[in-house]
Amino acid sequence: MNHLNPLTITDAMIGAGTSIAEPAAGETVWVSAGSYTAGDVVIRTQTHRKYLALQTHTGRTTAPESDTAYWEDVGPTLRWAPFDSYVSTGATATTSLTYVLNPGYFNSLALYGLVGADISITIKDAPGGSTIYSFTSPLFEDPAGWYEYLFVAPKPITKLVKDGLPIRSTAELTINITAATGQPVGVGMIAIGDLVSLVGDLAEFGGTEYGSLAEPVTYSYIKTDEFGNTTIVRRHRSTNMVARIVVPTRNADEALRLIQDVLDVPVAWISTTKPGYTGLNVFGLGSARVTYENADLTRIDLTVKGMI
Repeated sequence: MNHLNPLTITDAMIGAGTSIAEPAAGETVWVSAGSYTAGDVVIRTQTHRKYLALQTHTGRTTAPESDTAYWEDVGPTLRWAPFDSYVSTGATATTSLTYVLNPGYFNSLALYGLVGADISITIKDAPGGSTIYSFTSPLFEDPAGWYEYLFVAPKPITKLVKDGLPIRSTAELTINITAATGQPVGVGMIAIGDLVSLVGDLAEFGGTEYGSLAEPVTYSYIKTDEFGNTTIVRRHRSTNMVARIVVPTRNADEALRLIQDVLDVPVAWISTTKPGYTGLNVFGLGSARVTYENADLTRIDLTVKGMI
């Protein structure tokens, strides 16, 4: 079991080759003392957030983030959507989407909410420098056999984890997602940082046990009107995870510390990167119960509440 300690992405880390601008097409920057109608949506490049006008007004000079009687924060701007705490708020485009990032030291990358046909990931030792890592892949699973190949629609890959990446202080990371002309592409979450193991890198045994579970959760609900007619109100979905982990007791206190460090921070919890276990890869808030069974073995029951 691993979790990825994410870096906080800043303005300086987003490179010029990123395909989504701020403001993006369709986004309007707030203007001090402007005139706005209830329902208008503006953005602030200083906060990288969108704001909804709650009432019609004119001439106000207080910035929306501080003027809560007139404005409501309704999410990140399109360019910054992959760097908040929610998988459901993503960057979207058609045909091609590119992020160029200069985050400094990192050894792992986790992507969630992927949409598209193909993805390529490139790392250079410096901006415009030499390529030290390259990965390309279709965003569809290989069919299990001829029947799936002939009769079943390709299964999309929506999560991707790459670890053991080459480390450079000046590394330039490029993520490019493509699809056929006019088709949608997108990414809900880009998490970059240090992948750490709860078991310990040098442990002689331990890891996530069989019996761990993934729990798909929907926030949709059934609405019934006064005549008894029912409709389904569609809302976002997420996945929770309960993982059973064993570690050598000599590593248990360190595992506990690593969990405590991110108790109130959404991170990527990755049980394994082996194919077939994507349900045990969840971005969310983790909590745990640690049982010191004996001098040699400790059990950790990890619960992760997946972010929407």
